[in-house]
Parts: sequence; structure tokens; C-alpha cells
Amino acid sequence: MTFIRLLRYPPRLWPTLSLSTGEGSVLFMGAFIISAAMGVVRQILFNARFGIGEEAAALYAAFRLSETVSTLIAGGVLTNALTPYVLLAARKGHTAVSLLISRMLSLMLVVALLVTLLLVITAPWLLRWIIAPGLDQATQELATLLTRILATEIVLQITNGVLSAVLIARGQFFLPALGIALRNTLIIVSLLLPQATIITAAIGSLGDSVIQLLILIPGLIHHRLHLRLSRQWRDPLVQGTLQLVIPGAISSTINYGNAVVDTAIASLGAQAAGLGAMHNALLLGHLPQRLCGTAIGQAAFPHLAVAAITRNRHLFRQRWMAATGVAIGLATLSSLALALGGRWLIALLFERGAFDQTAGDLTFAILLIFVLGLPLYVMVEITGRALVALGDARTPLLANTAQLVSRIIVATVCWPLIGVLAVPVATVASSAIEAFILSGVLLNWLREPTTWRVSSITDQIESHVVLE
Repeated sequence: MTFIRLLRYPPRLWPTLSLSTGEGSVLFMGAFIISAAMGVVRQILFNARFGIGEEAAALYAAFRLSETVSTLIAGGVLTNALTPYVLLAARKGHTAVSLLISRMLSLMLVVALLVTLLLVITAPWLLRWIIAPGLDQATQELATLLTRILATEIVLQITNGVLSAVLIARGQFFLPALGIALRNTLIIVSLLLPQATIITAAIGSLGDSVIQLLILIPGLIHHRLHLRLSRQWRDPLVQGTLQLVIPGAISSTINYGNAVVDTAIASLGAQAAGLGAMHNALLLGHLPQRLCGTAIGQAAFPHLAVAAITRNRHLFRQRWMAATGVAIGLATLSSLALALGGRWLIALLFERGAFDQTAGDLTFAILLIFVLGLPLYVMVEITGRALVALGDARTPLLANTAQLVSRIIVATVCWPLIGVLAVPVATVASSAIEAFILSGVLLNWLREPTTWRVSSITDQIESHVVLE
């Protein structure tokens, strides 16, 4: 029905259509499916050329480090933290939104440039001691070079995160979803080049980030944004956004630190095969997680924020429970499908060239354990966003910290017994702990009217903040 509705309008109006939670969920799901299909094509080409050897391990490690840093200062956390304040600024008109976005973008770009420089300098140490300590010297050096190439993505991702909030706040999901769908375009092109190398693959990934940013331009033109550099960072709306961004970014990075633990554990024993098999397994396992958790959570978020700032406890509960229930149901079905057909799918998609049957068996073993936790992963995704909509970024921080600590403990204990399979076992166990904390706190908020606290966003509305 979402796509039927889009077809009722000329394509030039699609970027400015405001969509409901259900419509946005379907749109994001479609985008993730297209992105995943292109990701599979990318991985088929990548596996056939590089297998799961040392060059592949170097790029995976470089991706992990650059993505971790990008998550710290950008990612969905920045967009979600800024979205409610864009809604507030919009009540004052286009000029107020332009001022808020200009101030946030100026501030975050300063941070991004400093972090990028720091990453370029410290990449060798981070890779050797934290990200992939099990890789040999030559692979470490290649990973360092690739990390420095990919570091530029941090600036691009931070810009994308700020500008996307303008559209997400209004439920205008088409352009952000289109950017997701086209994410792997240039890296595929780079792998099809006759003389493709691991370096051209990294440059292709960088180009994909540029595409995601350029796609937002038509929607931003529609909202008549006039951006300029600004140092007025004491704006109450900027300060309110930072109160959500800072703990949210730390929380998201701790959560993403789980992936760093995965990479480090998988690389122990100098076994590049474990790192490559894990990457391929997660490529398949993360798709239903994105479809059922990220897509529904992102589409529901602005609607949850509206319910929060209007103090409509009943509407908020209704929207959260509907989104969570649908997501868990779809995730459960996805778990069963991958458990029954995952080995066949791996053979169909990946077993060619340097990727042999032994690599396929290891990949499926990792996938089979990972999918047991899919209902937990999507519950964490949606409930965490619901708490942020209420102005609570501290609980997700606490939950992610507990998850990381438990993940390290479980993975460390299990590694001597089951090797790389300790990674998915630790993932499931730690996600159960995180889901318990998040859902417990949110249910406490919703149980009685007296526990329905006023969010910081509502406080901003009632104080009649006026942008200069």
C-alpha cells in the first residue's frame, strides 16, 4: 500500500510526502532489502576476488574501526537526538530550522575533523591492540592504510546525520531510504574494474557515502534551508540536542563496541578464516535485524516523539507496543527461515572461487547461533529509541554498558572451548541482558500515570524557547 500511495503522486513529490509508521516501515524495509541484495552482489564479487584471506581481513578490520568512530559522533544517534528539536524549531518557521541545523552542523563538523585527524594518527595502535590483535604485521599495515582512506567517511556521515533529521522529523522517509538502498553502488563498480584491488574497494565505499549525502539535497531544497557556519552553540535547542547526543553516542559506540569484541575474538590465533566467516554470516543475519528492528524503529521514532512531547501516555504505549509486537513476530519468523535454509543460501550466494565448502560450513555455524537472538535484537532497537523519544538517553547507555561487559565475559570464557563460535553465543547472551534492562525501565515509565515523567523536549516547548 505504501508503494501504491507513492505511485498516486508524481515522482517529484515523493521526497516531501509525510508517511505513517507503517508506511515508513515498509519503505525502509524495501530499502534494506535492496541494500542487502546489492550487499550480496558486493560480497559475491569480493569473495571471488579476495576470499577470506589476509587482504579481506585487513579491509574488514579497517571497516570496523572507521565505522566504530563514525558511530561515536554520527550514525542514527545524532539524527534521532536532533529530530525532536527540529520539530520544536519548525513551530517557529523555516528560519528557526535553518539556524538550528547550521549550529549543530558547524559544531559536529569541528568534532568530526578533530576525530578524523586523531584516527589517522592512532590507527596502527588501535588496530594492533584493540580491533584485530591477532593479524600479522603485514596485514596490520595494510589495514592501517585502508583505515586512513576510510576515515574521510566520518565527515560525510556526520553531515548526513544532521541533515537527515530535517526530513525524518516530518516523516519524509523517501530520500533517507533511497540513500540506504543505493549504499553499495560504487563499491560494486570498483570490484568490477579489471585491475580491482583492496584499495579501490575502500575508495568505492567512500564514494557510496558521498552518494548518500547528495541524495538528500532535493528534500533540503524543498525546506528552504539556508545553511551557514555558526558558533552560537549555547542555543538552548543545541544544548538540548547535545544532552541526548552525548550519552546516546557513547551508548551507541559501546553497543558497536560489541562488534569490536567480535572482531578481536574472531582474529585470535591469527586465523583470518574466522574473521571472514563471521563477516559473511553477519551479512545474512543482520538483514532481518535491520528489516524488523531498524526499519520499524526508525519509522516509529518521530511518531513516538510527538506522543512524548504532547504527554500522551496512552498513545505512546500503543505505538511502542504495536511496533515492538510486529517487529518481534517478524524476527521470529526470520530466525526460523534462516535456521532451516541458511546453509543452502550460503552455498548459493558465496561458495565460489576462493570461498570453499569449509568456509561455508563455518559461516553457517556462526549464523545458526546468531539468529537465535533476532527477537531480542529488534526489541532492543525499538525500545531504546522509545526511551530516547522520552528524553532518556541514560538508560540505553547503562544497558549497552552491561551488554558489552557481559559480552566480553561470555566470549572470553567460551573461546577456549568453541573458538570463533564464542562470538555469536556472547551476542545472544548479552542481548538478553540489554533487552531486560531497557524493557524493564520503559514499562516502569508506562505502568502508572505518576511515573510518566515529562521529557526534556516538553520542557523546551513549555519554556517557549525562541531562536535568534
